[in-house]
Amino acid sequence: MTRRARFVGSVVALAATLTACGTAAGSAPNAATSVHHTPSPAAPVVRKSAADMTPAEIDRFERAYSYAVAQGDFDAFNDSHFDHHRNRNHGFELTAAAPPTVMVGDTPAWGYRLLPWHRSFILEAEQMLRAALRRRDREEGRDPAEADGLFIPYWDVAHEQALPAWVTAFEPRGGTAMVPPELSPGHPLYGRPVGSRCDIHFGRWPGNNPAFNRLPDPPQVARILAHDDFESFYRGIESEPAVIPSAVPAAKQALQTLERRFPDNTDVKTVADLVNHPPQDLGAVAQDRDAVTKIINAALGVGYLATAESAKSHPDQEVIDAVKTAGAAVVSPPHVVLHLWAGGVDPANPTVRGTVSNFNELTVDPVFWMIHTELDRWWYTWEQSHTGLPPLTGEDASFQPIPAKQGAWYGGGRVYSLRELVRSQTLPYRYADLARG
Repeated sequence: MTRRARFVGSVVALAATLTACGTAAGSAPNAATSVHHTPSPAAPVVRKSAADMTPAEIDRFERAYSYAVAQGDFDAFNDSHFDHHRNRNHGFELTAAAPPTVMVGDTPAWGYRLLPWHRSFILEAEQMLRAALRRRDREEGRDPAEADGLFIPYWDVAHEQALPAWVTAFEPRGGTAMVPPELSPGHPLYGRPVGSRCDIHFGRWPGNNPAFNRLPDPPQVARILAHDDFESFYRGIESEPAVIPSAVPAAKQALQTLERRFPDNTDVKTVADLVNHPPQDLGAVAQDRDAVTKIINAALGVGYLATAESAKSHPDQEVIDAVKTAGAAVVSPPHVVLHLWAGGVDPANPTVRGTVSNFNELTVDPVFWMIHTELDRWWYTWEQSHTGLPPLTGEDASFQPIPAKQGAWYGGGRVYSLRELVRSQTLPYRYADLARG
């Protein structure tokens, strides 16, 4: 089985949720629509919280973003994000199936590349959006200089606990993506040839996923920022769950209910065994890639019991409550939670996840970028008081998120070195506020 439709889970992280739970490149604009690249101003751009943007900043962002999506400017970004073997940009990959399953990256470097790769990816997206806005402004007789100040905002999830209203209402339409393998029968693209290009069917149902109904809070962010070394900091974002001891007894009872209701379900049995007979050395388990994959997939399978039940005309509340109670004993790593919470699932079809949680098409949803600017803000904040670096060498310390051919029209598509990406003081942006717990 090849690795595809990606997504990051979490080492014992999704176990964390204990229960909660061809290859054609995107086409660049043709010569008629290309624009001359205008360098960004020397002063760093200030990225702000989406909730703190002025009406003028929101209007500028929406005009740039909706135009770029409609023009197909994000197609190459979709393809690049989906090309995990080239980019090695996630530690875990989520399939498009229902229930979803994960596969682990080939090496630990895939996980350690998560933050620097997405930092370079965001820089490329900002550069592209400025070029797209200049193009639109020239077409509409507006001043293209406004694009110089455009930035991708972050979603301060810990202190907002919901998407800002303007973000929820903003659903840009357009763009294409490659059809991934293992689509469920209910998906709009089911039956299309794998690897073919199809129009994106945009969907977003924030908060509508009973297995992922709890967002990161300030204490969790504080714990992540408190890590002393980069590896631990990364695991806090991607793969390290936190157990809530006081909730464990109730979780065990909930799993007993699920074992009674689903006596032949191997996912329930795997999770129940883990909870009732936890290994003495979880660190050793985390090093066993096969064991980690089994645990994560079992947790996803159990979580899907609630997801599928919620979509029924007469849902079984006992099953839903049992899954939620079991999942409440663990605080899952934020990366996977942010994607799945923001995307949610179609209320009428639990096999259809929101666009932002489908790795082949998610860049057309601005929430994808706001999630990753938030994770980048955490890393940026951590860098202000720590010197630890991602343990990457050789080719793993080099990043080219957009191929040169696809990025040429906006002056992008270059190679970034790890060295330049970890110099937070010389990056072409800063944040209006550092992250806090």
